[in-house]
Amino acid sequence: MTLVAGLRAASYGIPFQPVAGVHGSELVRVNNWKTMRDPYGSGRDVYVIPAVQPDVAVIHAAEIDVEGNARVYGSPFWDHPLTRAAKRVLVTAERLVPTDRMREQPELTLVPGFMVEAAAIVRGGAWPGSMHPYYEVDYPAVERYMNDAAGVLAQHLAEAPEATHSAAVAS
Repeated sequence: MTLVAGLRAASYGIPFQPVAGVHGSELVRVNNWKTMRDPYGSGRDVYVIPAVQPDVAVIHAAEIDVEGNARVYGSPFWDHPLTRAAKRVLVTAERLVPTDRMREQPELTLVPGFMVEAAAIVRGGAWPGSMHPYYEVDYPAVERYMNDAAGVLAQHLAEAPEATHSAAVAS
């Protein structure tokens, strides 16, 4: 929640965002987060997380149209505040859909096209994570990647959808 709080602060154009739940955490010391007294009189102190404004946000969406309107089905927990906080937004997506489809249910559009600087269709781009409704988390791939052994990264990259797609295109 602290990263989301920092992203929200940037997206709201404010220098910090209050957040609960970090009292007693080492993150407070490591990040040198400050507290402020509740201005509404409870007498409690609350931590305030500084704004986090990335230069570029790259998200993977389920669908995008030619105008850059992007949809993420399922939880857009990080994606929404990230795309609002960043100076530039790039989107990869599972598939290109007609703009008319986007217009049928505009409320499902997570990132409007005017915010998107560039986009690309990258099938399997969330792998080994999930992209609802197209595929679930590939837990065996995650477990293989977590092994502390020589060659694990190279093997992981060789299994990635873009590597297997590139090989198929080249042959």
